[in-house]
Amino acid sequence: MIYQSSKKLSKCSKQELLLLLQAEVENRDKLIQLIDKEWDKWNRVIEDTQFPTFQGNERKSLLEGIEMIGNLVKNFYGTGD
Repeated sequence: MIYQSSKKLSKCSKQELLLLLQAEVENRDKLIQLIDKEWDKWNRVIEDTQFPTFQGNERKSLLEGIEMIGNLVKNFYGTGD
């Protein structure tokens, strides 16, 4: 996998260009999976065992922020749900 190259794209071989594209797709998928995993992790955290359905303002804001970032990334890459 090629992460970064100082070579101009016009000077790259067909195989190098394919590797660059493959790495870009893999990185995009990993980013989306990481954001979704983080949202799931924070969504499962229970703040108060006495009131398990209660969500504090900070946690609500965090979940909304993670969800917004996930949607932005998915829309940017055209993989929105």
